[in-house]
Amino acid sequence: MFVASIGNVFGGDTVSTKGTYALAIGSMGLRGVGSELEFSESRHFFDDSSPGGRGKLLTLMANVMVTVPVGPTRPYGVVGLGFIRQRRETSTEGILENISDKDIGYDVGGGVIYKFASAVGVRADLRHFKVRKSNGLSFNRFLVGVVLGGA
Repeated sequence: MFVASIGNVFGGDTVSTKGTYALAIGSMGLRGVGSELEFSESRHFFDDSSPGGRGKLLTLMANVMVTVPVGPTRPYGVVGLGFIRQRRETSTEGILENISDKDIGYDVGGGVIYKFASAVGVRADLRHFKVRKSNGLSFNRFLVGVVLGGA
């Protein structure tokens, strides 16, 4: 399956709600257990007045999904591990410096997929992300997307 989604990040270390998008590819195996590889980007994740100035957040997560097929509606749970990269831009004496911080993080959440046909549907997804460090970045994300392919 292929999923293209848009939505918002909120809560945790976000100062305000920020727009985001995600692209995912995955497949479902036997008994409703499958996997997914997802990339997402949140531009302007950091407030312009915060230390480090404006910046964006990138995630690349490998997830395990467990679905419960109930007709065309498929609720699911997801847990994953991957990379969370913070990229900030700061200005020092007129010189633009790029500062990036990348680390391993996890996500956990769930949602529902509704299939209109065997290869087309929509999905709503809510996840919590956390960088593995005790003081690491933490935030929530809600997405709505189009699902193409089997799920």
